[in-house]
Amino acid sequence: MLRSIQFYNPGLEENILKSFIVCDRVFFVKKDTYADMPQHIAHGQTISQPTTIARMLRMLKLEPTLDVLEIGTNTGYHAALVSFLVYPGKVTTIEIFPDLAKGAKKNIAKLKQKIKQTKKLNIKVFAGDALDKKTPIWKQKYDRIYFTAGVDEKQIKKVHEMAKKLLREGGFILYPTSEVYYSGALEIWQLKNKQIILIKRLEGYAFVPLLSNTEFKGKVK
Repeated sequence: MLRSIQFYNPGLEENILKSFIVCDRVFFVKKDTYADMPQHIAHGQTISQPTTIARMLRMLKLEPTLDVLEIGTNTGYHAALVSFLVYPGKVTTIEIFPDLAKGAKKNIAKLKQKIKQTKKLNIKVFAGDALDKKTPIWKQKYDRIYFTAGVDEKQIKKVHEMAKKLLREGGFILYPTSEVYYSGALEIWQLKNKQIILIKRLEGYAFVPLLSNTEFKGKVK
């Protein structure tokens, strides 16, 4: 897995590679743990392949002390990697499926116990709809925001509103677009003078769609 990550991300920063070593994927993925491929989990969701996660970490330009918001906790793996890179900064992550949020908390706790460096991971997990302004994530500011689910055309406006509302000046927001059959691109934007500016767009990515409360209720019926 590590060789694949390095091969597809030439010149990858050493601290990002170290995050994959310390945050062992075995605590988050039980089948084909170290395969560089997406993994299916509950509710039709997937955990991204490590190569893609590494690319996202790189695009976010993570540094110690940054506060980060993740939309789509999944198993907690991505949040753990980010937390390792930004500590003593904090990672706040939200998951629309309560059982996945609960499982992520357990996974993160087991990883903390294993590495015996609990101060190296500072993660707060919430369950809820990220675009619902009543959720706790809307009560603070962040240096980085990223999505692990595809944002479609109807959601773009709300996502950009989130960036303007929750990002600190100079902060970045990263999200996959959901365009044709969930395929799209990774886009990273920066907040400058209360406006967000597209910094980079990488084509050829497919993520599960970002769910709202309405769609979530349909999923669990």
